[in-house]
Amino acid sequence: MDWTLPNVLELKEDDRVFPLRDLVPEGTPLEIEIGCGSGRFIAANAAKRPDVRFIAVERMMERLRRCSRKCQQGALHNLTFVRVEAGRFVRELLPDACCRALYLFFPDPWPKRRHHKNRFFRREMCDVLARILVPDGAFYMSTDHEDYFREVDGWLAADPRFAPIPPLVRPEDEQTDFERLFLSQNAPIHDCAYRRLP
Repeated sequence: MDWTLPNVLELKEDDRVFPLRDLVPEGTPLEIEIGCGSGRFIAANAAKRPDVRFIAVERMMERLRRCSRKCQQGALHNLTFVRVEAGRFVRELLPDACCRALYLFFPDPWPKRRHHKNRFFRREMCDVLARILVPDGAFYMSTDHEDYFREVDGWLAADPRFAPIPPLVRPEDEQTDFERLFLSQNAPIHDCAYRRLP
């Protein structure tokens, strides 16, 4: 594990332990964003809700450098960025019932069928969500890719461990760069949200 950038924890391929207890005091709610991009959503939420701990997962180092600067400028002590492959992070490094909300906004859709195996959310992710979300914890997804949306929404709708809830409506300061781009082009955005049943 490496803390070279402030607020950024870089996990190595051979790291098998994630220091969640060091980052999230006992009894403090945790919310996680997968693929945080420029950090607009997660930084805005961290500023508004200092009683919540936020973790943002991102692989691209240049994005993390910008996010780190944003964290320092806003003095956001409740936000940590983690550089790691997102699928491995949620499958292998998070403990059971640790997360109150998981956000997935405009993930890479890998549109060609032969590349679908690279998508973050595949059917087995329902099992991962059921494991890491606390009872009544929520999963939120937005995408411009209708096929990807229909798959994810269909899997979660058919899973008796989850129930649909209203999608998240993000104010302008919480909209991701991709979301702002699609809105400016009047492109359709597909949203779903599900609650982990107790």
